[in-house]
Amino acid sequence: MSLRDLLPAFAAAFAWLSLAAGAAGAAEAPAVKMTLDRPRAPLAPPQVRGAQVALTIQEAVSLALARNFDITIEAHNPRIRESDLTQRKAVFDPALTGGANTTRSERDSVSRFFAGGQSSLSSQDASAGLTKKLITGADVTLAFKTIRNATNSGNSAFDPSHEPTTTLSITQPLLKNFGLDVNEADIRIATATRDQSIQTYRQRVIEVVDQVQQAYYDLVFAISNMEFRRKALDLARDLLRRNRIQVEVGTLAPIEITEAEATVAQREVDVITAERDVQEKEDALKKLLNITTDLPSWSIHIIPADKPAYASVRIDEMAIALTALRKRADLENSRSEIEKRKLELARARQNLLPQLDAVASAGNQGLKGTFDEAFDRMSGNKGYSLTGGFTFKFPIGNRDAEANLEKSRLQLSQAGTVLQQLEQSILEEVRRSVRRVRSDEKRVEATRVARRLAEERLAATEKKFSVGLSTSRDILEDQERLANALSEETRALVDHNKSRATLDRTTHSTLERFRIQLDSPAERPFKPAP
Repeated sequence: MSLRDLLPAFAAAFAWLSLAAGAAGAAEAPAVKMTLDRPRAPLAPPQVRGAQVALTIQEAVSLALARNFDITIEAHNPRIRESDLTQRKAVFDPALTGGANTTRSERDSVSRFFAGGQSSLSSQDASAGLTKKLITGADVTLAFKTIRNATNSGNSAFDPSHEPTTTLSITQPLLKNFGLDVNEADIRIATATRDQSIQTYRQRVIEVVDQVQQAYYDLVFAISNMEFRRKALDLARDLLRRNRIQVEVGTLAPIEITEAEATVAQREVDVITAERDVQEKEDALKKLLNITTDLPSWSIHIIPADKPAYASVRIDEMAIALTALRKRADLENSRSEIEKRKLELARARQNLLPQLDAVASAGNQGLKGTFDEAFDRMSGNKGYSLTGGFTFKFPIGNRDAEANLEKSRLQLSQAGTVLQQLEQSILEEVRRSVRRVRSDEKRVEATRVARRLAEERLAATEKKFSVGLSTSRDILEDQERLANALSEETRALVDHNKSRATLDRTTHSTLERFRIQLDSPAERPFKPAP
């Protein structure tokens, strides 16, 4: 019989072990699939068409959630970390093994058991096995092997002979590497890392929404400031026109024309600067919204449909601080880091123990002239073997384990200090954000008064000028004061809205404010971003 004759037996054994592997694998929890679905806002992102698009702040946020590159990039990390977790779990997956060999030899021999003084041997073997690591740290192997030997020896009872064997062996650590805690440590650490990546993704979404709000209100201010500068330019040109008329009729000195022309030139420069600032703020918002898919799309104009709102609110600083300490994703990540360090420390302590393993094996064996007869004897437990024992190993000095333990202790202490520092930084950030909101509220009230007074002053100066009690310079200065007052009032309103957005980001209340839902990255398969 050749190796080809053993293939049916080999295939049957391999199929049997495959079923065993499937049953063993079924006990493992299925790997969780990550999804890259976008955060969902209550308002669908608008279509970007035409030469310009009017956007409310809610629409701008929805558009960013659907298209922003930073969110797309960060969304990959939970999926990557999920793959890492699957790899850690795969350590406990069963594995099938197999092999086949054939040998033939013709050798001279002085033994009288070989006819003609030459030994002839032909041997074929096939094996299939199943190995698995248990959560207790044990390594289990179930192996089936069959050997066929053919020889011209007169001392052989069977020619050819078949010898199938089935062996179950186990090596169980009793000290080092024993138990659920140490063997599940990598899985728990990978799970915590996956959860950290989800929290980081959540934090990135909040940061992007905050950036969109900041850029949106910066554009609002830039457009308003440009309009104020254009209005100031129109007023200066109108004054120049009136001065020329009065000079022509002799009621005004020619120097007044020169003064007005200089002011017109300066305000034209102010308008050019303001228009450039609008373009830069618009491009910054376009980048966040990712509406510039090609070069022509950079020419699209974004028109903010919302104006900066103002409403005085009472702020409970203590309640806001507690909210931040409860909801901040970076704090959650820091706490998860401490748990990971605790797991590593527990494993490092366990690894100080000496390695003491219990080993045992049991096997059945049959030997006959045909495979069927030999397999029947093996199955009937006609021949068997049992072994058991212990192995011991302990490094002298055990410096590697001691150093790893000390490193784990230091890393845990470091993680605890990082958490305390982060809590302190968050409280300081909350206090700073609250102060900024309160300060901006006062600025809004103050700039409103300043703007009203500037309007009244300009109106009074215009009346004086009409009766010859003031000069063109007085009017130009008051026009400049009014333009600056209008700009400062708008800046205060914009800063108030921006500081409210910053406070929401600081307390991680942004998602609730915009009613944004973050799907748990756990069910749907990967879908490429558009």
